[in-house]
Amino acid sequence: MAKYKCPTLGDCDKANAGEIFERAAGEDIKCPSCNTMMEKIETSGTTGTGTGPGGLNKGLIIGGLVAVAALAGGGYFFMAKSDKSAEMAPVASAPIEAAKPIPVSAPAPAANAAGSGISPSEADTKALRQQGQEKLTSGDASGAEQASAKAAANEMIKLAIAKMAQGKLEEAEKDLAEARTRDPRQSLVYYNTAILRLKQSRQDDALKELEASFLAGFSYFDKMDQDTDLDGLRKNPRFAELVAKYRPAGK
Repeated sequence: MAKYKCPTLGDCDKANAGEIFERAAGEDIKCPSCNTMMEKIETSGTTGTGTGPGGLNKGLIIGGLVAVAALAGGGYFFMAKSDKSAEMAPVASAPIEAAKPIPVSAPAPAANAAGSGISPSEADTKALRQQGQEKLTSGDASGAEQASAKAAANEMIKLAIAKMAQGKLEEAEKDLAEARTRDPRQSLVYYNTAILRLKQSRQDDALKELEASFLAGFSYFDKMDQDTDLDGLRKNPRFAELVAKYRPAGK
């Protein structure tokens, strides 16, 4: 029997209570409270981990990646209740069902109505989920994990933006730090961290994060112009210099 826990801390009673659930192979591993795909808890006594190169055997790697892909596909439960992740196959060798189509809310990142940064587009996140599913089906476990991590990073950025709008700055900072770990090349991680620093009255740090975002390939200058959280920084000479340096002509 494998042990699982719900990952949606703050939004699920089972996760908040730290409850552990035991499931046999093939049994449903969704949280009985919030219906989110649970995370497997590795134990030192687990058999079948293998001692050769690569660590965990291929069966467990693929099984774990299915859970990762399902978590990324579902996002955070309260943000996308209508989305459903693909069902986990009962055995690692069984065919993997394709993820159900997820509605695309916008074709490109957009500045939020209340200010508070720029969200990754749902179209980009959906494409990453689909890429993860395709790579998993083709046997590219490493590629599937990378795509799923990027999709999860996008979800965390959106969650952090929502928390900033609610004034939950410490929680937003944790989400942005986790997003940066999962996808350190996502320019919107640094951009939204800059917005967080401005809310914390740390202008110098905000400028450093903005430059990091520009260096990572930030290209949403038209959306940046609409972000009211930057209003207090626009007259800063250093801000003007950074924008002049990195903003492509005509954007």
